[in-house]
Amino acid sequence: MINKAYSQKLILIFLLATIVINLIQSAYTGLIFDEAYYNYFAENLNWGYFDHPPMVALMVKIGITFFNGELGVRFMAPILYALNMWLLWQLIDHDKKYKYTWLFIAFVSSIGLLVAYGFMMVPDTPLVTFSLLFLWAYKRFLDKKDWLSVFLLGFSMAAVMYSKYHGILLIGFVVLSNLPLLKNGKFWLASVFGLLLYIPHLWWLSTVDFVPLEYHLFERSNDSYKIKFTTHYLLNCIAVAGLAFPLMYYAFFKVSSKSKFDKALKYLGVGVFLFFLYYSFTRKTQAQWVILMAIPLTLFSLRYAYENKKYRTWLFGISIFSVILILFLRVALIYQPISPLKYEAYGNKKWVKELQAQVGDVPVVFHNSYRDASMYHFYSGGATVFSINDLHDRQNQFSLDNSEFKVRGKKVAYFTADENYMTEYNFSVIQEFRTRKLKGIYIDSLVTYKRMKIEIDPENFKNSIPAKFAARLKNPYSERIVLDSLNFGALLYDEDRQHLKKFPLIVESKSVNIEPNETVTLNVKIPDTVIIPDATYFRMGIINNGTYPGFQGEKIKLK
Repeated sequence: MINKAYSQKLILIFLLATIVINLIQSAYTGLIFDEAYYNYFAENLNWGYFDHPPMVALMVKIGITFFNGELGVRFMAPILYALNMWLLWQLIDHDKKYKYTWLFIAFVSSIGLLVAYGFMMVPDTPLVTFSLLFLWAYKRFLDKKDWLSVFLLGFSMAAVMYSKYHGILLIGFVVLSNLPLLKNGKFWLASVFGLLLYIPHLWWLSTVDFVPLEYHLFERSNDSYKIKFTTHYLLNCIAVAGLAFPLMYYAFFKVSSKSKFDKALKYLGVGVFLFFLYYSFTRKTQAQWVILMAIPLTLFSLRYAYENKKYRTWLFGISIFSVILILFLRVALIYQPISPLKYEAYGNKKWVKELQAQVGDVPVVFHNSYRDASMYHFYSGGATVFSINDLHDRQNQFSLDNSEFKVRGKKVAYFTADENYMTEYNFSVIQEFRTRKLKGIYIDSLVTYKRMKIEIDPENFKNSIPAKFAARLKNPYSERIVLDSLNFGALLYDEDRQHLKKFPLIVESKSVNIEPNETVTLNVKIPDTVIIPDATYFRMGIINNGTYPGFQGEKIKLK
């Protein structure tokens, strides 16, 4: 029989062991592309970034301050994972948890996605930690409503939102589960405190015209509904739970809510599920989007196991099998020859070194790939990189920051993986993951126009796309730009914001040159040979080092 004192020692040993194991895993596993991207964030700390709030960058920054390489990027992940396990343990309000400590250790070690966040630094890594801290603070607030609870509740609200915008779901569903909170002065005090802590990010969003929110809410492409979107989503809900998913979902619905905290967990699980189920009717979802469901699934599964012997036996057996499988996969991440599949962490150092050997110290520019740019920057030891993006891809942090000026007007090696672009090239390299070929050429003086802005009166497009229309072009650069040096194009989208047709535009102006900070009027004509399909959106841009227009113009809704 395990008593409480021995159980606490066992948990402490487990936490210390996970830190050591995850630190080793962090140091010897190659970075995935997103981690390299967040390392790029961390080199220039700010209150926000194009894709995410700044918490992941802060976590990386702490690590790279003390360590180099992969360990530096991921150093905080093992620490946060240990904190996750401690908070989960604290959230279990059941006397039998001490008796079945080994069940807790085996079960939480079997949930693959949570385990992965123990050695991978992505936005969901701190999101899970601060979500657990929020729930722990909320539970304490319900019991005591003391000032420490108020402080922790407000702090964790801000921290969750600094981790990922998905954090609003956690806060929102907890409040929905207990609407009388809105009449509680101390809850409002906690909320105001959290908002005050979050103001720097809101201020940063205002300085960039809320571009990140516009991207997440409106610019992400939709698609005509396909049944695979929903089936893929349901598979994600299985993946987030692991092999024990039938038992976990059974316990979630079987265990009744005995308190306001239980009700909050129920609202969180069901709310996140329904929110992204609805989302799956417009686009493909990702497994990590539903990671918050893992918290109530885990807590209710353990509670049900403590009271049901047969369920407990099955849960423990499946957990042990899952732990063995996960251990094999973790070894395979380090020692590739035993891996059953190719993973994006494999071979990146190799292709970067091969490319660097060909181009030397010349800055490297990637066409439509912030992922390649970030990975090259990391494994090359901090080489100057940039990503030129056009409407065939999407905007990213390279679209928002000042990295353009590090390569503008300089000799660069320009690379693309687009099979339909750059048929002749000087050098190439093969990326092991997906056997992807990068082709490159030298450009003696790179010209970019990402900061130029095109303004069009949407009223002219209210009923149809006109054959001729006026546009205003602003030059924000410090040098004069010759108008004839610019090539313009347009892109049409359907109602799901999918590409329909791209075509060149004929542009004339009374101005020959565009002076610094000058705005000129353009007379734009669609070529007579262009057949316009039935479209919902129109967008104009400058074609620059690519086959698609850039993001200079805004998307105009036609109907």
